[in-house]
Amino acid sequence: NNLGKPFQLHLTSGIIVQEMLGTKQLVTGSLNESKLRSLPEMTDSTKKEAMAFLEEMLRCSYQIQSIHLPLLACRMVRISLKYGWTKSSCVGLASLALSLVTVFSDFSEGYSLAKTSMSIAGSDKRVLCSIMTITYGMINIWKEPIQAILPQLKDVYNMSLKYGLIDNALASGMLHAYRAFFTGSLLKPFSKEVALFMRNNSERHKRKLMHLSVLPVSNGISFLCGRSGPQIAEEFITEEHLAEALQNKE
Repeated sequence: NNLGKPFQLHLTSGIIVQEMLGTKQLVTGSLNESKLRSLPEMTDSTKKEAMAFLEEMLRCSYQIQSIHLPLLACRMVRISLKYGWTKSSCVGLASLALSLVTVFSDFSEGYSLAKTSMSIAGSDKRVLCSIMTITYGMINIWKEPIQAILPQLKDVYNMSLKYGLIDNALASGMLHAYRAFFTGSLLKPFSKEVALFMRNNSERHKRKLMHLSVLPVSNGISFLCGRSGPQIAEEFITEEHLAEALQNKE
């Protein structure tokens, strides 16, 4: 409320579906896509702060698998349509695309909307890193060959590291590891990539949550290669690890 946009605390599936259907009608179709591309820049400082805050809430909601994520994405898109475009708007639009895929199984509209969000982001590399992680890691996998997606996730990983977006880099690296493992990548080069990812995380980034998340893939590679003594997780992912991940946000 202090940011000028009241938010409903108690949600039901019906509220989320209704909000998503209404927002979808505002942004899908050729006419609405043209309107998105021609929106002016947002000038209201309070709304800019609200958008930045909602973007952080989006990331938190994804981490804890909250049902608030689709509503947050819808709210960001609606604010952008009313008050103009900001960098966070592209992330909100990409998150709405993800919500269309995960909630409605609307793969075609989600795919199209994700492409629109990348196009609007233009050459802003820091914004593109977030959008590309969502797009290539969680949306395009339903529409494009995995051989076309894995190199893109590698590029996102390297680009995110270049611009200091450590958490985004680790997220794209984790998504790449799982997508590659379950789609039959060659084990020898893939094993080196996963080992390097885990070593960099352990020595430089120190994100325990990511280590525990990728550990099953590392162990799976070890078993398939016939190696003995895979790493044993001393602990499972807990609420404390999630809290630590949020504290490590850049």
